[in-house]
Amino acid sequence: MEMIGILYLIAKETKALMIADSSYYRTKVLEGSEEKLSIHWPEQIIDNSCILHGADLKGRKTAVKNILNSTSKLPIPIAPARGIFMFPTASIKKKDCIWLAFHHIKFYEQRGSQTYIGFYDETGVTVNASEKTVDSQYKRASQVIVHYNRRMLFGTGVW
Repeated sequence: MEMIGILYLIAKETKALMIADSSYYRTKVLEGSEEKLSIHWPEQIIDNSCILHGADLKGRKTAVKNILNSTSKLPIPIAPARGIFMFPTASIKKKDCIWLAFHHIKFYEQRGSQTYIGFYDETGVTVNASEKTVDSQYKRASQVIVHYNRRMLFGTGVW
């Protein structure tokens, strides 16, 4: 497991961010086939990754609040031009909140009281949320993705 002292930046290979079970490290990052540990909280990583791509986390949240007409468990466009969007599985105040990268998710299925998230690289992670909650979050993220890509998908005509 790689330790990250400097601030981790979310990349195309990033699959998930979760609270680390450590007294020193704050975040466990699933990236490709590796697990990495960071001393920064998931929201710090997300904020800095957003800033790198043109807006801070607060600005991204404001935009998504307007798109979804909602204020909780908001999906975040990390790097919209690169197709990197992440969504939380629970309130970000909860320790078991996991941030998932939309483009890595192949499927999700209920397993007992939890949900297994299967990634395209044949790995996966179990989250402490129902399949219904994950499905709702996945669909909300897809709404945001469509909003950001409306012109490319549907052209420039007036709707």
